[in-house]
Amino acid sequence: MRVLWISIIEFPPLAKELGHSLPLGCGWLYSSAMALKKNISELQLGVIVYSYEDQFEEYHIDDITYYLVPTKSMESSDKRQIAACYEAITIFQPELIHIHGTEHSLAQAVCKANTANIKTVVNIQGLASGIAPFADGGLSLWDKLTNITPLDFYRGTFLLNARRSMYKRAKCEEYVIRHSSDIIGRTQWDRDHVKTINPGINYHFMNETLRDSFYEEPYWSYDKCQKYTIFLSNSNVPLKGVHMFMKALQIIVKKYPKTKVNICGSSVLNNDLKKMIHFQGYHLYLRRMVKKMGIVEHLNFMGALTEMQMKQAYLDANVYVLCSAIENSSNSLCEAQMLGVPVVASYCGGTPTLVTDGETGYLYRYEEADMLAQRIMDLFNIQDHTDLSKRERNTASERHNRQANANRLVEIYNSILEK
Repeated sequence: MRVLWISIIEFPPLAKELGHSLPLGCGWLYSSAMALKKNISELQLGVIVYSYEDQFEEYHIDDITYYLVPTKSMESSDKRQIAACYEAITIFQPELIHIHGTEHSLAQAVCKANTANIKTVVNIQGLASGIAPFADGGLSLWDKLTNITPLDFYRGTFLLNARRSMYKRAKCEEYVIRHSSDIIGRTQWDRDHVKTINPGINYHFMNETLRDSFYEEPYWSYDKCQKYTIFLSNSNVPLKGVHMFMKALQIIVKKYPKTKVNICGSSVLNNDLKKMIHFQGYHLYLRRMVKKMGIVEHLNFMGALTEMQMKQAYLDANVYVLCSAIENSSNSLCEAQMLGVPVVASYCGGTPTLVTDGETGYLYRYEEADMLAQRIMDLFNIQDHTDLSKRERNTASERHNRQANANRLVEIYNSILEK
């Protein structure tokens, strides 16, 4: 079976070959590829990835063929990108094309380059059309206008552009979904959105495989965690709702003054001028907000974390919080559950598919900072999380079972090829 994958993330072996830093995100995709190769002994796997270089390149590493496609923008495809995708398809001659992610230009370019009408299945990661209305995290027009940095002028990353940029990606996504016969999703939310765009598309349900270390010990335990510590895994864009969490934190510290918050992402509290130049509008907004609230001493911005650093941050936390305005199925939330960390998550998008309130975590409305604060403090008050942690781990282990997910993908491939 010859299958050509499309990914916006370099697999670790390719990154090493190119002398690039190992990708910090989407390690689950490489894990999925390895699980699939174990399941299909005759599998020949090719992978198209974007490149900011000027030339089309081909690499053969560890029995996988990689095609690097010159890409100017991830928001819309161009003739050179389409031509390079056509060249990769022509060289590799796949029986099936598997596009990972619907909302990037590489997905659109492959659809346009597929003049031979090779069967194509698309894997939903985010879903730009569903995310776009919430991309600004509910910030007011005043907040967007009064928090602009030099970097925003250079890159065009104004908070005012948050929704507009996502809607551009949604146009790309709509093209891909309308020009595909099959799609793989994992939540009721993404199914509903996809069926609205293309009512005739064949929807296949399949869970995801997580990064390798989250299947291994150590797992979370209350005895070894840092009491009154909260972990947030993303703070770089308003969509992730960290500004809403800060409102809850202001309530929490009144009762629990020892509360500490570890946050993935650039430190908005840095006073080094060279680093402040790299602030975007949202960083500036958060900086002003937390200083005004007087909660600076409770915050620890950790920067970008490797897989093992991320795992340790989960293990250290008393509570993991997903405070996004919208999500399809957050891998960070799934990783927290896989380790048995008590989780609190906003009731949005596909999250209710992952969290049963009171059973495998706790849910609250995104806008309800008071409710978020109370859920966290409820967990602070409990010293025996054995049952909750066990239910989380059991549910997540079944949902992210590597062998089951690899078997399911083979089933989907065979069903598409046999049609």
